[in-house]
This record gives sequence, structure tokens and C-alpha cells, in this order.
Amino acid sequence: MRLRMPNRSSLRFALTKFGVGMIVVHGLLFWVTRQQLVSGSSDFRIFYTAGLILRRGEGHHLYNEQLQSTVEREFASAAVAHGGPLPYNHPPFEAALYLPMTYLPYFSAYCIWVLINLLLLWASVYHVRSWLPTLMADFRWPLMLAPLAFFPIVNALLQGQDSILLLLLYCLAYAAFRRREDSRAGVYLGFGLFKFHFILPFALILLLHRRWRALLGMFVIAVLESAVSWAMVGGMQLFYYPHFVWQVNRQQAPGVIAPANMPNLRGLFTGWQAMNPPPHWIEIALLATSLCLVFWASRQWRPLEFGDARGWDCGFSVCLVVVFLVGYHGYNQDMSFLLLPLLLALECVLDTWSKASSGLKLVLGLMFLTPLYLILILEFSHHNLFSIVLLFLVGYLAASGAKAKPTASANRSTTQLSAPLP
Repeated sequence: MRLRMPNRSSLRFALTKFGVGMIVVHGLLFWVTRQQLVSGSSDFRIFYTAGLILRRGEGHHLYNEQLQSTVEREFASAAVAHGGPLPYNHPPFEAALYLPMTYLPYFSAYCIWVLINLLLLWASVYHVRSWLPTLMADFRWPLMLAPLAFFPIVNALLQGQDSILLLLLYCLAYAAFRRREDSRAGVYLGFGLFKFHFILPFALILLLHRRWRALLGMFVIAVLESAVSWAMVGGMQLFYYPHFVWQVNRQQAPGVIAPANMPNLRGLFTGWQAMNPPPHWIEIALLATSLCLVFWASRQWRPLEFGDARGWDCGFSVCLVVVFLVGYHGYNQDMSFLLLPLLLALECVLDTWSKASSGLKLVLGLMFLTPLYLILILEFSHHNLFSIVLLFLVGYLAASGAKAKPTASANRSTTQLSAPLP
């Protein structure tokens, strides 16, 4: 049912103030780090480096660490001298996206990429707005502020990362699933394979649900991306890529691989001094736990039960949070795609405020609480502890989905399954 309470306007005002407060903090972060951004200390330099290598016709040596380091020093010598080179460890086809930006100076290209990411962020919310009726009708300002009030997204902007593009693709896939367009959803997910470790666990969930059309869509795009990669870097580099990624992860170079700052299961299991390097039994336990969590998450989502919109959204949200938790390589900026389950959960909470779990309300607040992120990262250097918050979020979402019933709000949402967005 729609939110009916005497203090609805007070709640809207409180959420708006909270969002503005977090955005002010984020603005200060941009100001404090402005010199580092100009010098090339952000992650964007790995994409700019890959683009330069392609532009110079050296794609057949894309994963040569010495070449990557040499190119980085050309435009970010101070950053490389201070923190060392950052390896380009993404698939070859993604590098083509950044090649046009290399015709601009590094910092100009970074600014253009930030602007593009802001457009991608707007497009993400735009494509799911039809399934956020309460937020759109009664809490539009909190909805507008939420993306930039979410620290992982702001950190993705600071770092010049590609995480917001993955958020858009998951939003497009969500909208396609809700319209029962599985093939199109699979295509969107296939384009997200530049972060394959955040797509393949969801592909396993689709496999468990026998969503063959979605899997076929993913497969077709994966074949296309492989062909593009082959044409760009050649067969030797393409087949060398998995070894390169694995080697980078096993070396755990400072500033590149730091499980202590990964808010996922890998960070929770291995992000401790005594686990460097992690013993084999810990890695086996991590794999087993990850598989069990994926199988459990698949049971929380009932993709064919569109009549229970709230339960459908809670189950889908559980799957996305679990996908991040089991992703082997993930920092807080990679949590950007979790904005989608957070908005769906916020819609559920605001739509049924008096019945919503207090625990879910608390966890949602923690997800948007920037000081918590900063304390864990800067003070304790153990952002892996944030994985506990995500595990609680998964639990509360699963509980909310289990007790969800078809309501007027759910019926209103399901009428939009086949309707085009206005």
C-alpha cells in the first residue's frame, strides 16, 4: 500500500537532508584529492594507457607489464613514482572504448569520462523509474540525490572507473527481465563482461533457473567480444590474458591487489595479515562458501512470479548483492551496481514503512553512510569488514521477499511490464 503516515513530509525532508549532507562530504573529497587527480593518481590511467597502446598499433603487446609501465610514465610520471604502475587487467575489447579519448591530454580525457559517467548514472535511474512508483511520486528529491549520495559511485567517479557502466547495464537488464524480454536482458549482461567476475555468477543463477534465452543472448555477445579482442590484440595475447589476470592477483602488488580493502567474501576470508598468502584450505573454503551462497541466492529469486512484484524485486536484489560478494576482485567503487538493489529496497521500505523491518532500514542507512566507508578505509585499512553489512543486507532482503504479498503497489507495477517507458 502507499505510504500513509502523518510524518511523511518529515521523512522526505530528513532523507533529503541526509542525501545533501553526504553529497557535501563527497564534494569535499573531490576538493581534497584534486591535485592527485590532475597528476594521474586515479585508476583511469590504466584505461588511458590501454587506449594509447592500441592507438600506437601495439595491441599485440597489450599485456606486457613493462610496456604498460613505460606508457603510464609518459603522462603520469609523478603518480607512478609515488605509488608504482597500475596494470591494465581488463579484457582487450574494453580498451577500444578509451582509444578516442587518447587524442586529448590525460586530465581532459579524465574529465570527459567523468561527464560520461554522470550521463550513464542519470540513464541508469531513468530506465528503472517505472518500477519505483513511491520514490517517483512522493520522494523524488531523495531519489535524485541517492546516486551521488552513495559513496561507491562517487569513488568510481573519482577513480575514473568503469563501474557505473556496469550499473547501467544491470539496470537495462532488470528492465528487460521485468518486461519478460530475456534475450535482450542477456545481451545487456553480455556487454557487462568487461567485469566478467560480476556477470558470471549471475549467469550461473540464470542457468539454475534455466533462462536459456538470456544465456543465449550473453553467449552471442561474448563471442562477438572475443572476436573483437582477437582482431585487436591477436590470439596469443587473448589466450595469455587469463594467465596475466591470475598472475596479477597472486602477486598481490601493493596498491593493486589488497584483499584487506575488498568488501566481499574474498576480503572477509583472506584480508588479514595472517592470511598473506592465504593457505589452500582457506581458498577451498572461500570457493565452497561462494558456490553455496550463489545457489541459495538463486532460490530467493522467482523470476516467473511477476504477480508478486515486491518479492520479485527482493529476490533479484539478493542475487545482485551476492554477485558482488562472491566476485573475486572487488573494491568499494565496484559496489556501484548495488545502487539498483538499494533503490529497489528503498522503494519497498517507503511503500510499507510501518511494516518494513527496522533492521533493513538500519542497513540501508549504513549503505549510504559515507563516514563508515572512510573510517574502515582510512583509519582501519580494513574495508573488508563492510562485507558484514552486505551479508546483513542480503539476509534482510531475503526475509522481506519471503513475507512479501501481492499488493496494490505490486499490481500497479506489474501493469507496467509490457508498457513502454513514458
